[in-house]
Amino acid sequence: MSTAAATNRVTPPVHSHSLQQSGITANASIPVGGMEQWRLEAIQKVIGFGSLAPNWDSYGSEAPTRAVKQTAINLLLSVPGQLFPAPLIVPVSGGGYHFEWSVGDRELEISIESDCHIDALRVEHGMPIEDGPYRDFPALFDWLASH
Repeated sequence: MSTAAATNRVTPPVHSHSLQQSGITANASIPVGGMEQWRLEAIQKVIGFGSLAPNWDSYGSEAPTRAVKQTAINLLLSVPGQLFPAPLIVPVSGGGYHFEWSVGDRELEISIESDCHIDALRVEHGMPIEDGPYRDFPALFDWLASH
């Protein structure tokens, strides 16, 4: 057996966005250097839910798909700076995610469905505020911060 055949080192394709050093692989499209600890933990949680077993909720749900995970990561990367606490993150039946941020008497709930559709709900003093579809995430977080 030749030396080359005895190694298990794999060279990523030229178009790969992964970096590998000392056995650690990182996705270069997620800029983790200098990122807030809550955001790192939230992204890790989102990625971790991607390995849920089929039927994890006893309703036949699958784990969130790669597209849903990427949508969730993009959402987390768009949350403004250090102003907010870590969100509560849970997987939802059907292969999506639910996020909740609480500041004072206000809550912001954001759901990502299995088709990557995003819904948001503002709650103040425990009462939902009827908004309809909401896509202006900076405005949502501005509202949350203005408690």
